[in-house]
Amino acid sequence: MPKSWERVGRKIKTNNMARDKAKDDKYFNCEQEHERKYVSGLYVQQTTVYNFLVSKCNTNEIKNSTHLEVYTLIRQKLGYPIPI
Repeated sequence: MPKSWERVGRKIKTNNMARDKAKDDKYFNCEQEHERKYVSGLYVQQTTVYNFLVSKCNTNEIKNSTHLEVYTLIRQKLGYPIPI
């Protein structure tokens, strides 16, 4: 779990933010921790999404993918809607 997340009881407290649609066409960078934190922070199921992103980065499945392609993959594989 990323250090910036705070565990409160059984829940994880974070500052959920709205998706920056200007990033949709920009490439997702697996090498940067803040990219994984940003995208996973858009979902209620942050830990699941974060672990999914780490897994897909490790296998290069999302290498050269745009942010929108990553959101679409999350929707297809995990069933979570694309953040607004």
